[in-house]
Amino acid sequence: MNSMRLNKRGFTLIELLIVVGIISILIVVLAVAVLPALKKSEESATRTLLQQIGPVITGEKNPPTIKKFKKDAGQLSGRIASDERLASSQMMLFYAAPTRSVWEGSNLYKDQNYAPLLQPEELAKFTREEGGRLPHLVDAWENTIWYKFDNNVKLGFVYSAGPDGLPNTPDDLIFDSRNNSVKTREEMK
Repeated sequence: MNSMRLNKRGFTLIELLIVVGIISILIVVLAVAVLPALKKSEESATRTLLQQIGPVITGEKNPPTIKKFKKDAGQLSGRIASDERLASSQMMLFYAAPTRSVWEGSNLYKDQNYAPLLQPEELAKFTREEGGRLPHLVDAWENTIWYKFDNNVKLGFVYSAGPDGLPNTPDDLIFDSRNNSVKTREEMK
């Protein structure tokens, strides 16, 4: 008679497998729904960054150059990258949102009260400093943001390589100073 009184405690293996299967399906459905939104948020964040830094850099009457940047940086010029794109990224931060230590160590800002055009804290999420070099800007995909002055149209542009990380491809994001907007390279054609 005692053998008839089995207390059924816990779940059977089949019941557990069914629950795990349902949870797995829910995770896949959620991932499919969320991933496109995450990709859009990265693009949106990069567009916002370009919209923020672009007018400050491209709006100058005398567009910045690497040569001028090295002169203005003074004793900090040894911390400027040799790579032109990286140096132009450092240049944008130097002129638009220098940290207090960069401000105080440069020739350009010598004997001036600290008053950057943009607050470095606003760009902190997109600022990287490595190897003792001056800080530079990156996009939401961790690619260097760079500046280039186009002598043909006499305008400056700020670039992001976009989600693929490769420059000069259709998904590049570009701040166009002609109309203060951010477009893909494909839209610029």
